[in-house]
Amino acid sequence: MILETVWRSLESGKWKSEAALREACGADDDTLTRIINFLTRWGFVDIKRSPELLVRRKPGSVSPVETLEILRRLADEPPTPTTQPTIAERVACRACSSRELDFVGPNEVECKRCHERQWYAVAPEEKSGPTAEPGLLHRILARFSFPLRHEDMIA
Repeated sequence: MILETVWRSLESGKWKSEAALREACGADDDTLTRIINFLTRWGFVDIKRSPELLVRRKPGSVSPVETLEILRRLADEPPTPTTQPTIAERVACRACSSRELDFVGPNEVECKRCHERQWYAVAPEEKSGPTAEPGLLHRILARFSFPLRHEDMIA
């Protein structure tokens, strides 16, 4: 694998020219450029442009090949089940569609952008006896997507 050959040639941590890397791995210009762009984009190497392009491995960087293997293993593993099954989970704010949400209480999140508070997850509940059906007001509020907390439904 050419990526691994390029990574091994950067092992010393010294700056290497693009020509020296091409000679070490035997790759064509286009392939080497793509490898250097990949390594730079994901933070595996540092580059500097003096009269020519110089590349050096970042200190403490993990091999990109090892990183890809770890990601492949994670992708192959089945997802771990949550402790409580959910029917739905909120992924974005209903008001502004921002995906940046902060947990502020049990099953409640707040949007970082517009500060709208809203429920996070809908979980199936077991009915353990007679429960009161939601009143007309609660059904109207739910229809118009206003936040309904569990405490509001108890009243």
